Amino acid sequence: MERIETLIVEDDKDIVQLYQTFLPDTVFHKIMVASGATALKLYEKAKPDIIILDVMIPQINGLKVLEEIRKNRQDTKTTIIMSTALSGEKEMKSCVQLGIQGYIVKPFKRNEIARLVLGCFEKNEPERAQGAGAFLEKP
Repeated sequence: MERIETLIVEDDKDIVQLYQTFLPDTVFHKIMVASGATALKLYEKAKPDIIILDVMIPQINGLKVLEEIRKNRQDTKTTIIMSTALSGEKEMKSCVQLGIQGYIVKPFKRNEIARLVLGCFEKNEPERAQGAGAFLEKP
């Protein structure tokens, strides 16, 4: 199976560790970065299938990164999942209008994160997501 290229933009070391542990390497090829500026630099090189994007990150916040990718770089194919401890309705609405496939509110249940991410990916790539799901442990 071809692993799913996943760019994870998160500055909280504990959350990074959760993604490292609970997004299995057999399914996800993970690239971890801690700032919006680094994410945008790596975005072109990595050509990720999925971006998990924290809202509150240094240099360029997640909303601006999302806007840059969707509006300025005209990318509507990459699955983008916003991740935040904030759950404001206005913020969510802005993200949805910019074309996200999902929203993770922290803290999340670690044993559900891989299925949640694949569920969001399935909106863009149903066959690949379903095939990858077969490699996850059964709940």
